[in-house]
Amino acid sequence: MFGLIPLLFTALASAYPNRGPCTGNCWAHDPAMIQRVSDGKYFRFSTGMGIPTHSSPSVKGPWTDIGAAIPEGSSIHLDGVDSKNIWAPDVHYQNDQYYMYYVLSKIGTQTSEIGVATSKTMEPGSWTDHGVIGLPANNNYNRIDPAWISIGGKNYMNFGSFWGDIYQVEMESPLKVGGATPYQISWNATLNHREEGSYEFKHGDYYYLFYSAGIAGKYTKTFPAEGAEYHIRVCRSKTGLGDFVDADGKSCKETGGTMLLSSHGQVFGPGGQGVLNDKDLGVVMYYHYYPLATKQSTTESDNANYRYGWNVLGWKDGWPYVKS
Repeated sequence: MFGLIPLLFTALASAYPNRGPCTGNCWAHDPAMIQRVSDGKYFRFSTGMGIPTHSSPSVKGPWTDIGAAIPEGSSIHLDGVDSKNIWAPDVHYQNDQYYMYYVLSKIGTQTSEIGVATSKTMEPGSWTDHGVIGLPANNNYNRIDPAWISIGGKNYMNFGSFWGDIYQVEMESPLKVGGATPYQISWNATLNHREEGSYEFKHGDYYYLFYSAGIAGKYTKTFPAEGAEYHIRVCRSKTGLGDFVDADGKSCKETGGTMLLSSHGQVFGPGGQGVLNDKDLGVVMYYHYYPLATKQSTTESDNANYRYGWNVLGWKDGWPYVKS
């Protein structure tokens, strides 16, 4: 299989336009990106010790490493989990402050908790940790990969990975879930239910559910079967609260999902995506990927090799597509 990879990716090189440029520090893993209201500066948060943080005047860079958002770690304690090793940040602005949801988890298990922190500025060390949001444990889902959205003036959180895949729950406030019951909004019967990292975004008349599917990234010379590596899919809904379907009308709860971005050129296994509106570029989808040449040459499985990527999204017949 390894010998076929260069030929495969040469063939796919023209399937998508090039990713956008990045200067400065272009490392990212499960990125969350947001523009600060006060001065327009961009902040990018990633999975890692204390939540590594980078800032830049634009999505293009130059990106600067400014330290950890929560250097002392989370107040959440899970057996066998380093409280500083924080995953999958998700950041939004509400009530004149920034909310950052995050995860502590033991990899490959349902031993996970979602927490939340708040800040007025997003600068490292300015975050106040509030601990768990109170999402109840359940054998049907994993409490991981949180993604907030406001629908009809109410707070909702999408979350989940493997098991029953992606769920949604109404929140009592930005800091806690309350008594609402989570419900499934996306499920894949194939690939051991490998869906995660959902991100919901309103555009026009629809809510779009972007999510990562396939086998995620730290494999090196042992490649997955062609097409089974990480990639980004999308479904849409008029309500944003369920009934997501793909471009063929297939339910997202019945292994639906339209391909939006997959491996091409040096971009291997794109995923961990989010979407934002940039005042100059329009709708931008950002993500991480693993450089193909690095995968082909290294013998070490290392999160340090992930990279930040982005593309402008275009829209045709009510569906997004990747532009240069």
